[in-house]
Amino acid sequence: MKQHKTKKKPIILITILFLALITVGVIGFYRFPISFGGQYPERPEALATDILLTKEQVMEDQDFAIRFVEDTHPYFVVQKDHAAYEQARQNYINAASGEMSVGDFQAATAEYLCFFEDGHTRIRWSEDEYLDMEQVYQDQNTYRIENGIVSDQFVVEIGGVPIENIYETIDHIFPAENDMARQINRGTYITGRNILELAGVNTQEADGIAESVTVTYSDGSTEECTFYKPEEDLDSEYEPTVNTWQMDGDIFVVNFVECVDDANLKSIADELEKAVKQGCNKVIIDARGNGGGNSNACKRLLGAMGMKGPGYDMLIRFSDEASEQVGYLRDSGTFRWNGSAKCTVNDNVRLVVLCDRYTFSSATMLCVWVRDGKLGTIIGEASSNTPSSYGDILYMSLPNSHILATVSHKQFIRPDENNTERALTPDIQTSPDGAYQSAIDFLNHNEEG
Repeated sequence: MKQHKTKKKPIILITILFLALITVGVIGFYRFPISFGGQYPERPEALATDILLTKEQVMEDQDFAIRFVEDTHPYFVVQKDHAAYEQARQNYINAASGEMSVGDFQAATAEYLCFFEDGHTRIRWSEDEYLDMEQVYQDQNTYRIENGIVSDQFVVEIGGVPIENIYETIDHIFPAENDMARQINRGTYITGRNILELAGVNTQEADGIAESVTVTYSDGSTEECTFYKPEEDLDSEYEPTVNTWQMDGDIFVVNFVECVDDANLKSIADELEKAVKQGCNKVIIDARGNGGGNSNACKRLLGAMGMKGPGYDMLIRFSDEASEQVGYLRDSGTFRWNGSAKCTVNDNVRLVVLCDRYTFSSATMLCVWVRDGKLGTIIGEASSNTPSSYGDILYMSLPNSHILATVSHKQFIRPDENNTERALTPDIQTSPDGAYQSAIDFLNHNEEG
């Protein structure tokens, strides 16, 4: 009998240890942001902006939007004082309290989302028609373009409505994380028909022919402009834009147009790593116009040069919506990841990253890693994305108005937490078009830089 009991003890101990490990594993598995892939909601077919929604439909969509945002956005965890938000929510409730058109409800919802000043949290706005007016927004004005040249005449009125009123409408509809984002919004949407109508411009059609709209310039001159619908060139073959690389003399250039960590990028990273090992010490990563994606793509390029950027602090907010769309095991609470100032610099490689106002999200992260980790030099113009920001979107689809929006569920804090700048200013500021040549000149004429 004693021998039998002696055999049982190890079995019991092993069983207890095994169960303990399983328990710890399950707790850890649940606690950490592990996901198995979720499912995004189907994008509804857009409705005409003049379709009327009943009061009940408006209230249902409004409640849906408020609940979704309050359940998912990190703001409600990060910020302790919600008084300003409470006012924004009340303004939304007041603005959408009865029967209204899809367009008006869309505008009210967009303004509500603008409160967060988060470029990832916004209405997916679309414009089918644009005012046929060549213009560019710069230096706080919309300048007329004549024969491809920017004139000194700027717009003061469109359809009798002061341009400041139209700017204000745009600012209320589209979120801006910094002044560069505001410039993009104004330059992009100043000729959109829906935006102009919201601002009070009369753009109604008569007998199927679009009425002309009078544009008044700073010198007192006027121009009659009509609306047009952009047409696709059916004869042209569409070639998707992909990341590429090339040698420009002794400089390895990565045309980094999207943050996609696919087989193509891996092959580029392999070529970059091979070139560095063979003595290539000049590299340009051209992230102008890169709207983001997977930040692992940026890490792969840095790793190919023997570099590693410092780590962001990150907060993830779990919710039913995030669990459904991302596949998290958790459906409530938060997870915080503490970053690190540790980084790896390769002094044998002189890295230049090009950026512009359209460098966004994960592509902006690349610039921040280079800046905060002192990995290289940034050339171009500031991004419209703040160095510390919200991100990683969830999709919000409203059932009655068919409005589609995106809402962040993470917050990212740059490695240099003491730096609270709203825009990352390049080391060498140039126009977007001049950034590449500036980089070439910098690398060729500053061998000891």
